[in-house]
Amino acid sequence: MRTILSLLLIPARRTFRDGVLGFPALVAALCLAVTPSALAQEEDEGEEEEQPTVVEADTGEIEEVVVTGSRLKRDTYSSVAPLQIITAEVSREAGIIDASEIVQKSSVSAGAQIDVTFSGFVLDDGPGTQTANLRGLGSARTLLLVNGRRLAPAGVEGAPSSPDLSLIPGSLVQQYDLLLDGASSIYGSDAIAGVANIILRKDFDGLEIETLPRRPKYNGGDNDVLSVIWGKNFDRGFIGVGSEYYKREPVTYADRPWTAGCSKHIEVDEGGTVRVGSDLSYERPPYNMDMRGCGSIFPLYARVVVPLRGSVYYTPGYSNGGWPDFSESETYGFAIDGNGDGEPDVNYRDFSVNGERDYAELFGEAKSLNVLAFGEYTFDTEMNLTPFFELGYVEHEYANIGDEAGLFPDVPANNPFNLCNPAAVGGVDCGLANNDLLNNPHYIPQFVNRWGLPPQVFGFLFRPNGIGPEETTPLVTVRGDRADVFRYLEQYRYVVGINGDLPMLNVGSLSDWSFELAYVHMRSDGTVRRPGIREDRLDFALGRYSEANIPCLNDTETEMAFDTAPGCVPINMFARSLFVLPTGDFGTQAERDYVFDDRDFATEYRQTIVTYYMTGTLFELPAGAVAAGIGAEYRDDQITSVPDHVARDGLFFGFFSDGGAKGQKDIKEVFGEIELPILADQFLATELTMNLSARWTKDQYGGSAWTGSAKLAYRPIDSLLIRATGGTSFRAPNLRELFLQDQTGFLAVTDPCLIPESALDDITEEYNPALDEREPHLLENCRANGVDPTVAHNNGFNRYSVEVAAGGALDLKEETSESITAGFAWEQPFTTAFDLTIGANYYQIEIDNTIIEPSAGFIVFNCYYSETGTSPFCPRITRGEVEADGTGPFITYLDRGFINRDNETARGVDFNVAFDTTFTAFDRPFELGVDVNAHRVIERSTLFVDDEGIPDFNTFQREWYFAEYRGSATARLDYDRWRFSWTTRFVSPNEQDPRFVDAFSDITDSQDTGWISELCLGPPDDLYCSDVGDTPSYQVHSASVRYGADTWGVRVGASNIFNEGPPLVDEDEYATTIKNAPIGAGYDFDGRTWFMSAFVRLFQGE
Repeated sequence: MRTILSLLLIPARRTFRDGVLGFPALVAALCLAVTPSALAQEEDEGEEEEQPTVVEADTGEIEEVVVTGSRLKRDTYSSVAPLQIITAEVSREAGIIDASEIVQKSSVSAGAQIDVTFSGFVLDDGPGTQTANLRGLGSARTLLLVNGRRLAPAGVEGAPSSPDLSLIPGSLVQQYDLLLDGASSIYGSDAIAGVANIILRKDFDGLEIETLPRRPKYNGGDNDVLSVIWGKNFDRGFIGVGSEYYKREPVTYADRPWTAGCSKHIEVDEGGTVRVGSDLSYERPPYNMDMRGCGSIFPLYARVVVPLRGSVYYTPGYSNGGWPDFSESETYGFAIDGNGDGEPDVNYRDFSVNGERDYAELFGEAKSLNVLAFGEYTFDTEMNLTPFFELGYVEHEYANIGDEAGLFPDVPANNPFNLCNPAAVGGVDCGLANNDLLNNPHYIPQFVNRWGLPPQVFGFLFRPNGIGPEETTPLVTVRGDRADVFRYLEQYRYVVGINGDLPMLNVGSLSDWSFELAYVHMRSDGTVRRPGIREDRLDFALGRYSEANIPCLNDTETEMAFDTAPGCVPINMFARSLFVLPTGDFGTQAERDYVFDDRDFATEYRQTIVTYYMTGTLFELPAGAVAAGIGAEYRDDQITSVPDHVARDGLFFGFFSDGGAKGQKDIKEVFGEIELPILADQFLATELTMNLSARWTKDQYGGSAWTGSAKLAYRPIDSLLIRATGGTSFRAPNLRELFLQDQTGFLAVTDPCLIPESALDDITEEYNPALDEREPHLLENCRANGVDPTVAHNNGFNRYSVEVAAGGALDLKEETSESITAGFAWEQPFTTAFDLTIGANYYQIEIDNTIIEPSAGFIVFNCYYSETGTSPFCPRITRGEVEADGTGPFITYLDRGFINRDNETARGVDFNVAFDTTFTAFDRPFELGVDVNAHRVIERSTLFVDDEGIPDFNTFQREWYFAEYRGSATARLDYDRWRFSWTTRFVSPNEQDPRFVDAFSDITDSQDTGWISELCLGPPDDLYCSDVGDTPSYQVHSASVRYGADTWGVRVGASNIFNEGPPLVDEDEYATTIKNAPIGAGYDFDGRTWFMSAFVRLFQGE
């Protein structure tokens, strides 16, 4: 069968793509493509298990097979290397069909899994992608194969570098072979963490139609799969055609109880009670604001940053100062009640969008159509020449409706709509407006109550003539701005080749030699569209290019894009419609039409592989035949990722620029493998077999390298297999790491070296060391890098925008790794009443010169929070000089370019148990089976050594994404044509990085711990609290019942039977969450889901 291709598509909402696949087109495609039925046996072909043992062939004609992890032909399905096999049939019994979900939820996957919950994030491979991450070493180090052949990267934007699992047609998959040791000597570059070989169905005869619907308990997220396959076996060949249509409905935040509403503070008190709620410091005096049970109030919108004050908030029809329709929230340590009604004029909760945009999507909408064809024919010649082909095509569409980004342009002083321009319509002198607040008869008593004297005594009033026009910054959001993304992707795969016997080599001891010559070409073409506001157009329409701040005029010789000026209309950033929450809009359609544009990207990835391979028997040893193989491979990868000028130049407001990528590289390789049966049928040596392999790789940019592997299988007695492997692997820099063009943009970064607001005196606003809660080593690191943390400041506003740059580098070193595995598999030999197999496998992978792309936050954190004080990331931070007003020095530039890290290590143990028995009950025979697969993380660490030889070592085991234990257990009961199945998947507790565990504290940090509790008041009336950053163990259960007749079958079941949602953590303690729910960590976001599958087979044997 040998083919791939797969999944997802999507119709448009908010103007999607014209000509989207409709149902008539689908039916036509399915009818024309009537696909090849890999009529996989309804009986299971084995549960998820490691496959370390030799499985004896059935009696009759022996068919030679090739096993994942080796290229040698053999007459038994065996593997010395650790190999976990997950059959698609068993996964279906747990309600899982998607290839991405099956691989990502396997026990051997670790680290952050890029799954559907990352729909709203900017990803390396583009929106909507889902990737494999074995051992937590990253998708770049996990090789993905389809039918034993490399699968090319696919994606849109930037420079995609990993294959997309969402393009695999899950209903057409037979099994997933997960090879769990370094396999570069067998499969080439990238196979450092392991190999996921997706094997498509191939035993087919006739027509099969199958439907697989899934329905969650809650709204949204319905899944529908329809597959049609057809195949025909001939005397000397076969041909097959298959197709799959897939559709997933979107899920909004409101559709799931764990993401509906607002995020909250979650803390545990000293008595072990978990508390959930709002920040008490805002709900108590001097603020007295109703937080309505929600956590963070940030970001705050519907406000304007004005001179002399921080922000004034939109209060239509009222002002506690002199700003029309706007009011100050707090001053000098208390919330303002300017009308004397006993309530604060501004409640921050009313201006927070936390929980107010539940229309944003947790999962985007996806559709796909896969069509594939394959076949072969053997000519009746001495060489049994067999030409073969595999053809595949997938069309995938994806859309995600997201959460609007903030819009906060600086409005020039003389802009005709500026709130702080006295000459503007509705504008005022903001100096006089501030005086109006200080003279408010309801405000003065509050100030006196707080400070003992009226504000006039402190000289806070400004000169009676005011301050004149001043620049302002409104903070608003606009409907549809930089929120939505629409992706369209096509992928083609062609495999053609010929294999056959080489009888001319059967001389002397040589025998059974055969060859294969294959040509593989893959191409993915994708486009993505993001609508949003152009910053250049907005600046032009606000008058920022004019000396007199005249909108739509450029008299400053500012360089503009060709399409900046045409159609310009003045923009009123103070139109009251913009200050509506949860999201506003411009006052006129003309304004919206002018500033909105699309950010478009087109990405093409091509991969061509030519492989020649020969395998056969060299000679006989007393213990058996010595098999060997030798081959050569040429691979060419090309990427052309082209942004439009909006993306290239970063013209969206606050959005990064992306130069795309363009580049090509080739790899030439030769490789060989030999398997030596050293002993057989001897005392304490029933079997002793050694497998050796080697590969020489010449990468156009990464240089050349030898990789090798040695594997040993020792069976002292028939029931016990002891195995060990050791080898080296190689990963050359991929096209993303080499050719990614500069991606620059401005990201908000928190600067820990600036004096925090909490360390400023309420009245004098000067630094008070007694209020500084920063750790001593952080302060020292700031000083060591040229910043005095007791002087540098920004008036308490320590989070600001910083220019960040990333890009490829041609001088990167190749990654190399060494891996070892050791394990055993024992089959109980004492009774025939039941079968019992117990196995374990230890692994250790050490990678040198690992290539990483550090995030902005990672660089800042590693530099200033490092307890060693010698972070190698500090040179990537550039600071400017102290500003004229005394603020700063600010970070002006962060270099996020790819870099070689010294070392990464992963160590752990895989466990597996399989039990099968037959028993009689009620005079009827039953078969019972239980399979358990688990993985334990022992170590996951990184090491970086600076130029002075000082190491920076970090460990992550048992922390987020690297839970100590992860696995699944399946029990099944068979009677006649019926099967009942129960599956439990489990993840052990995730612990917070000890460096970030909060000490028990209260809302004022009365114990000087350096941490503040939002929910606990502390003694004598309360306890101390600490943020919840850990999660308990997690289990989900699935059950199904199946009936299978000869030509039809049906299955019904439910996944996540007990409706277990993801665990929740405090919003301040975990970076990658949606609301309080961690994503990408193996937790279920759908809740209880009913599923069904039904198939019918026709025309078999005809």
